[in-house]
Amino acid sequence: MRRWLTLFFLLSIQLLKAQISDSVKKGIPVKKDFKYYFGNTPLKEVPRSTKFDVQLDSRNSFVKDFPINVYGANAGVIFNERFRLSLGYYWINQNFNDKLLGIYATDYIKGKYYPNIKGRVIINPNTKIPVPVSKLEQAGFVEGTDYYAASQQIDLWFVSLGFMYTFYSSRLIEFAIPVEIGYGKFSEKLYDISGNDFGSLGASLKPGTTQGYFIPGQIGFDMLIKPHRWVFIDATIGYRQTLIQNYDSEYRATSFDSQFNGEYYSVGLKIQLGTIIKELKARKNKKSKGNAPSVIIKE
Repeated sequence: MRRWLTLFFLLSIQLLKAQISDSVKKGIPVKKDFKYYFGNTPLKEVPRSTKFDVQLDSRNSFVKDFPINVYGANAGVIFNERFRLSLGYYWINQNFNDKLLGIYATDYIKGKYYPNIKGRVIINPNTKIPVPVSKLEQAGFVEGTDYYAASQQIDLWFVSLGFMYTFYSSRLIEFAIPVEIGYGKFSEKLYDISGNDFGSLGASLKPGTTQGYFIPGQIGFDMLIKPHRWVFIDATIGYRQTLIQNYDSEYRATSFDSQFNGEYYSVGLKIQLGTIIKELKARKNKKSKGNAPSVIIKE
Protein backbone atom coordinates (compact mmCIF):
# COMPACT_ATOMS: atom_id res chain seq x y z
CA MET A 1 0.00 0.00 0.00
CA ARG A 2 2.82 2.41 0.87
CA ARG A 3 4.44 1.76 -2.52
CA TRP A 4 1.19 2.68 -4.31
CA LEU A 5 0.84 5.86 -2.21
CA THR A 6 4.45 6.79 -2.91
CA LEU A 7 3.99 6.19 -6.63
CA PHE A 8 0.75 8.23 -6.62
CA PHE A 9 2.50 11.09 -4.79
CA LEU A 10 5.40 11.16 -7.27
CA LEU A 11 3.04 11.10 -10.23
CA SER A 12 1.03 13.97 -8.69
CA ILE A 13 4.18 16.07 -8.36
CA GLN A 14 5.16 15.42 -11.98
CA LEU A 15 1.64 16.31 -13.18
CA LEU A 16 1.72 19.50 -11.13
CA LYS A 17 5.08 20.47 -12.63
CA ALA A 18 3.75 19.76 -16.10
CA GLN A 19 0.69 21.95 -15.43
CA ILE A 20 2.86 24.81 -14.18
CA SER A 21 5.15 24.52 -17.18
CA ASP A 22 2.18 24.38 -19.52
CA SER A 23 0.67 27.48 -17.85
CA VAL A 24 3.90 29.40 -18.38
CA LYS A 25 4.02 28.35 -22.03
CA LYS A 26 0.41 29.42 -22.54
CA GLY A 27 1.22 32.83 -21.10
CA ILE A 28 -1.05 32.72 -18.06
CA PRO A 29 -0.37 36.05 -16.31
CA VAL A 30 1.80 36.04 -13.19
CA LYS A 31 0.65 37.94 -10.14
CA LYS A 32 2.31 41.34 -10.51
CA ASP A 33 2.71 42.45 -6.93
CA PHE A 34 5.43 44.44 -5.16
CA LYS A 35 7.82 41.47 -5.13
CA TYR A 36 7.33 40.94 -8.87
CA TYR A 37 8.49 44.48 -9.69
CA PHE A 38 10.99 45.19 -6.90
CA GLY A 39 12.25 41.77 -5.79
CA ASN A 40 16.03 41.45 -6.12
CA THR A 41 17.29 38.94 -8.68
CA PRO A 42 20.16 36.90 -7.13
CA LEU A 43 23.43 36.97 -9.03
CA LYS A 44 23.39 33.17 -9.43
CA GLU A 45 20.12 33.45 -11.40
CA VAL A 46 21.50 36.05 -13.82
CA PRO A 47 22.53 34.48 -17.16
CA ARG A 48 26.13 34.94 -18.20
CA SER A 49 26.38 37.64 -20.81
CA THR A 50 28.66 40.32 -22.25
CA LYS A 51 27.36 43.61 -23.62
CA PHE A 52 28.95 46.76 -24.99
CA ASP A 53 27.73 50.10 -23.68
CA VAL A 54 28.36 53.70 -24.81
CA GLN A 55 27.25 56.73 -22.78
CA LEU A 56 27.27 60.50 -23.17
CA ASP A 57 27.94 61.89 -19.72
CA SER A 58 27.33 65.25 -18.05
CA ARG A 59 28.09 65.76 -14.36
CA ASN A 60 27.05 68.88 -12.52
CA SER A 61 28.30 70.14 -9.19
CA PHE A 62 25.99 71.26 -6.47
CA VAL A 63 25.60 75.04 -6.42
CA LYS A 64 28.59 76.62 -4.70
CA ASP A 65 30.37 79.90 -5.24
CA PHE A 66 31.92 78.45 -8.41
CA PRO A 67 29.95 75.50 -9.80
CA ILE A 68 31.67 73.20 -12.30
CA ASN A 69 30.04 71.22 -15.11
CA VAL A 70 31.96 68.23 -16.49
CA TYR A 71 31.14 66.82 -19.92
CA GLY A 72 32.32 63.62 -21.54
CA ALA A 73 31.69 60.19 -22.98
CA ASN A 74 32.66 56.68 -22.01
CA ALA A 75 32.50 53.21 -23.49
CA GLY A 76 32.24 50.09 -21.39
CA VAL A 77 31.67 46.36 -21.26
CA ILE A 78 28.93 44.91 -19.02
CA PHE A 79 29.44 41.40 -17.63
CA ASN A 80 26.54 39.30 -16.32
CA GLU A 81 24.32 42.41 -16.05
CA ARG A 82 26.11 43.38 -12.83
CA PHE A 83 29.70 44.45 -13.55
CA ARG A 84 30.76 47.29 -15.86
CA LEU A 85 34.30 48.23 -16.89
CA SER A 86 34.60 51.53 -18.77
CA LEU A 87 37.05 53.99 -20.27
CA GLY A 88 35.99 57.63 -20.50
CA TYR A 89 37.17 61.03 -21.67
CA TYR A 90 35.97 64.20 -19.91
CA TRP A 91 36.60 67.91 -20.27
CA ILE A 92 35.77 71.33 -18.86
CA ASN A 93 35.90 74.59 -20.79
CA GLN A 94 34.10 77.09 -18.62
CA ASN A 95 34.12 80.86 -18.14
CA PHE A 96 32.88 82.26 -14.85
CA ASN A 97 31.66 85.62 -16.14
CA ASP A 98 28.77 85.54 -13.67
CA LYS A 99 31.02 84.60 -10.75
CA LEU A 100 33.77 87.22 -10.87
CA LEU A 101 36.88 86.97 -8.70
CA GLY A 102 38.67 89.77 -6.92
CA ILE A 103 42.40 90.60 -7.16
CA TYR A 104 44.04 92.73 -4.48
CA ALA A 105 44.78 96.20 -5.93
CA THR A 106 47.01 97.21 -3.03
CA ASP A 107 48.87 95.84 -0.01
CA TYR A 108 46.52 97.77 2.25
CA ILE A 109 43.06 96.60 3.33
CA LYS A 110 41.01 99.25 5.11
CA GLY A 111 44.18 101.04 6.20
CA LYS A 112 45.98 97.94 7.47
CA TYR A 113 49.18 96.79 5.74
CA TYR A 114 49.43 93.20 4.43
CA PRO A 115 52.76 92.57 2.68
CA ASN A 116 52.89 90.95 -0.78
CA ILE A 117 49.14 90.55 -1.31
CA LYS A 118 48.90 92.99 -4.23
CA GLY A 119 48.07 91.12 -7.44
CA ARG A 120 46.89 87.98 -5.65
CA VAL A 121 43.43 86.48 -5.87
CA ILE A 122 41.30 87.14 -2.80
CA ILE A 123 40.44 83.82 -1.18
CA ASN A 124 38.66 82.66 1.92
CA PRO A 125 41.48 81.86 4.42
CA ASN A 126 39.53 78.91 5.83
CA THR A 127 38.26 77.17 2.68
CA LYS A 128 40.97 78.44 0.27
CA ILE A 129 38.18 79.09 -2.25
CA PRO A 130 38.18 82.41 -4.17
CA VAL A 131 35.69 84.96 -2.88
CA PRO A 132 33.11 86.23 -5.43
CA VAL A 133 32.96 89.95 -6.15
CA SER A 134 29.39 90.05 -4.86
CA LYS A 135 30.58 89.04 -1.39
CA LEU A 136 33.49 91.47 -1.52
CA GLU A 137 31.02 94.29 -2.14
CA GLN A 138 28.92 93.13 0.79
CA ALA A 139 32.04 93.22 2.97
CA GLY A 140 32.71 96.86 2.03
CA PHE A 141 35.52 96.37 -0.52
CA VAL A 142 35.67 99.05 -3.23
CA GLU A 143 36.38 98.04 -6.82
CA GLY A 144 39.33 99.89 -8.35
CA THR A 145 40.63 100.85 -4.91
CA ASP A 146 40.73 97.65 -2.90
CA TYR A 147 40.41 95.09 -5.70
CA TYR A 148 40.10 94.52 -9.43
CA ALA A 149 37.33 92.30 -10.79
CA ALA A 150 38.48 89.37 -12.90
CA SER A 151 36.80 86.66 -14.94
CA GLN A 152 38.16 83.15 -14.61
CA GLN A 153 38.45 80.51 -17.32
CA ILE A 154 39.16 76.84 -16.61
CA ASP A 155 40.22 74.36 -19.28
CA LEU A 156 40.96 70.75 -18.44
CA TRP A 157 40.68 67.22 -19.73
CA PHE A 158 41.16 63.80 -18.20
CA VAL A 159 40.78 60.16 -19.10
CA SER A 160 39.11 57.91 -16.57
CA LEU A 161 39.02 54.17 -15.88
CA GLY A 162 35.78 53.14 -14.19
CA PHE A 163 34.22 50.14 -12.49
CA MET A 164 30.57 49.84 -11.46
CA TYR A 165 28.96 47.05 -9.46
CA THR A 166 25.16 46.64 -9.48
CA PHE A 167 24.37 45.22 -6.04
CA TYR A 168 20.56 45.29 -6.39
CA SER A 169 18.57 44.53 -9.54
CA SER A 170 14.84 44.04 -10.11
CA ARG A 171 12.43 44.45 -13.02
CA LEU A 172 11.91 48.15 -12.29
CA ILE A 173 14.96 49.43 -10.45
CA GLU A 174 18.71 48.93 -9.99
CA PHE A 175 21.22 50.26 -7.47
CA ALA A 176 24.94 50.42 -8.19
CA ILE A 177 28.25 51.79 -6.88
CA PRO A 178 30.47 53.48 -9.53
CA VAL A 179 34.18 54.09 -8.83
CA GLU A 180 36.59 55.95 -11.13
CA ILE A 181 40.20 57.07 -11.25
CA GLY A 182 41.88 59.06 -14.00
CA TYR A 183 44.67 61.30 -15.24
CA GLY A 184 44.48 64.73 -16.86
CA LYS A 185 45.80 68.28 -17.27
CA PHE A 186 44.36 71.67 -16.34
CA SER A 187 44.85 75.35 -17.15
CA GLU A 188 43.41 78.44 -15.41
CA LYS A 189 43.47 82.01 -16.69
CA LEU A 190 42.22 85.34 -15.30
CA TYR A 191 40.92 88.16 -17.49
CA ASP A 192 40.44 91.84 -16.66
CA ILE A 193 36.78 92.57 -17.39
CA SER A 194 37.56 96.30 -17.74
CA GLY A 195 39.81 95.58 -20.73
CA ASN A 196 42.86 97.26 -19.18
CA ASP A 197 44.71 93.97 -18.66
CA PHE A 198 45.32 94.92 -15.01
CA GLY A 199 47.27 97.94 -16.25
CA SER A 200 47.86 99.49 -12.81
CA LEU A 201 49.57 96.33 -11.56
CA GLY A 202 53.26 95.82 -12.14
CA ALA A 203 54.34 93.34 -14.82
CA SER A 204 55.43 90.86 -12.15
CA LEU A 205 52.05 91.17 -10.38
CA LYS A 206 49.77 90.60 -13.35
CA PRO A 207 47.94 87.28 -13.11
CA GLY A 208 49.52 84.59 -15.23
CA THR A 209 48.38 81.15 -16.32
CA THR A 210 48.11 78.37 -13.80
CA GLN A 211 48.64 74.93 -15.30
CA GLY A 212 49.59 71.41 -14.31
CA TYR A 213 48.41 67.82 -14.19
CA PHE A 214 46.21 65.94 -11.72
CA ILE A 215 44.85 62.51 -10.83
CA PRO A 216 41.11 62.64 -10.02
CA GLY A 217 39.08 59.99 -8.24
CA GLN A 218 35.39 59.69 -7.52
CA ILE A 219 32.83 57.38 -5.98
CA GLY A 220 29.06 57.56 -6.16
CA PHE A 221 25.66 55.94 -5.88
CA ASP A 222 23.71 55.18 -9.05
CA MET A 223 19.99 54.47 -9.41
CA LEU A 224 18.49 53.13 -12.63
CA ILE A 225 14.70 53.20 -13.13
CA LYS A 226 13.29 51.03 -15.95
CA PRO A 227 9.75 52.18 -16.83
CA HIS A 228 10.06 50.71 -20.35
CA ARG A 229 12.47 48.23 -21.91
CA TRP A 230 13.49 50.85 -24.49
CA VAL A 231 14.13 53.84 -22.20
CA PHE A 232 15.67 53.95 -18.70
CA ILE A 233 16.09 56.87 -16.29
CA ASP A 234 19.55 57.10 -14.75
CA ALA A 235 20.44 59.24 -11.70
CA THR A 236 23.83 59.44 -9.99
CA ILE A 237 25.11 61.29 -6.94
CA GLY A 238 28.67 61.20 -5.65
CA TYR A 239 31.86 62.96 -4.64
CA ARG A 240 34.96 63.74 -6.71
CA GLN A 241 38.39 64.44 -5.28
CA THR A 242 41.79 65.47 -6.62
CA LEU A 243 44.04 62.70 -5.33
CA ILE A 244 47.29 64.14 -6.72
CA GLN A 245 48.03 67.47 -8.38
CA ASN A 246 51.22 69.11 -9.57
CA TYR A 247 51.73 72.63 -10.95
CA ASP A 248 53.91 73.14 -14.01
CA SER A 249 53.79 76.93 -13.68
CA GLU A 250 55.17 79.07 -10.87
CA TYR A 251 52.13 81.32 -10.86
CA ARG A 252 49.01 79.99 -9.15
CA ALA A 253 45.90 82.09 -9.69
CA THR A 254 43.80 79.84 -7.48
CA SER A 255 43.92 76.50 -5.77
CA PHE A 256 42.78 74.12 -8.51
CA ASP A 257 41.52 71.37 -6.20
CA SER A 258 39.19 73.86 -4.49
CA GLN A 259 37.53 74.40 -7.87
CA PHE A 260 37.31 70.73 -8.85
CA ASN A 261 36.67 68.86 -5.61
CA GLY A 262 33.13 68.45 -4.39
CA GLU A 263 29.81 66.71 -4.79
CA TYR A 264 28.34 66.03 -8.20
CA TYR A 265 25.07 64.77 -9.61
CA SER A 266 23.84 63.55 -12.97
CA VAL A 267 20.34 62.80 -14.28
CA GLY A 268 19.59 61.53 -17.77
CA LEU A 269 18.03 58.98 -20.10
CA LYS A 270 19.55 55.72 -21.29
CA ILE A 271 18.24 54.64 -24.68
CA GLN A 272 18.48 50.88 -25.22
CA LEU A 273 19.39 50.96 -28.91
CA GLY A 274 20.31 47.28 -28.96
CA THR A 275 16.90 46.25 -27.64
CA ILE A 276 15.08 48.61 -30.02
CA ILE A 277 16.92 47.34 -33.10
CA LYS A 278 16.48 43.71 -32.08
CA GLU A 279 12.72 44.07 -31.54
CA LEU A 280 12.21 46.06 -34.75
CA LYS A 281 14.02 43.37 -36.73
CA ALA A 282 11.89 40.67 -35.08
CA ARG A 283 8.69 42.56 -35.96
CA LYS A 284 9.86 43.03 -39.54
CA ASN A 285 10.66 39.35 -39.94
CA LYS A 286 7.33 38.35 -38.42
CA LYS A 287 5.46 40.71 -40.73
CA SER A 288 7.31 39.45 -43.82
CA LYS A 289 6.51 35.85 -42.92
CA GLY A 290 2.84 36.73 -42.41
CA ASN A 291 2.64 38.35 -45.83
CA ALA A 292 4.37 35.47 -47.64
CA PRO A 293 2.17 33.93 -50.39
CA SER A 294 0.72 30.53 -49.67
CA VAL A 295 1.48 27.62 -51.98
CA ILE A 296 -1.30 25.18 -52.89
CA ILE A 297 -0.31 21.82 -54.31
CA LYS A 298 -2.94 19.93 -56.26
CA GLU A 299 -2.67 16.24 -57.03
